Amino acid sequence: MTRRQTAYHFFLSHAGYSYDPKTETKLQGRIRCAQALAAAEKQAKAADCTFEWQVDADCDSSDFSDEVPPWSLWGCIARDADGQIFASLWGIDFGRDGMPVGDPYSRVVEAELATEYKAER
Repeated sequence: MTRRQTAYHFFLSHAGYSYDPKTETKLQGRIRCAQALAAAEKQAKAADCTFEWQVDADCDSSDFSDEVPPWSLWGCIARDADGQIFASLWGIDFGRDGMPVGDPYSRVVEAELATEYKAER
């Protein structure tokens, strides 16, 4: 039987982090960031926020890579329960033939966008 990973542990494993070396260690910053993402994700879910993924029509990998053919980049739109956009992010690279579905980074992006919802409330 596989134990389900908590949101905190998911973000601790998959998300980036920042820290202020004057006030905290790298580990403390990593923990703080994972906790913040887990809290933002939880609040967004409770508020019935949604996240819509679509191919970014304004750029592709040719903007940063010479590999041919270029591959698509993605965008994520975050909406509140009323359908109003509160945040978005574009130019997200999942690699050649990659897509948001099933990629852990898509959950990280959604949680990062959810922090914008949390900040507005």
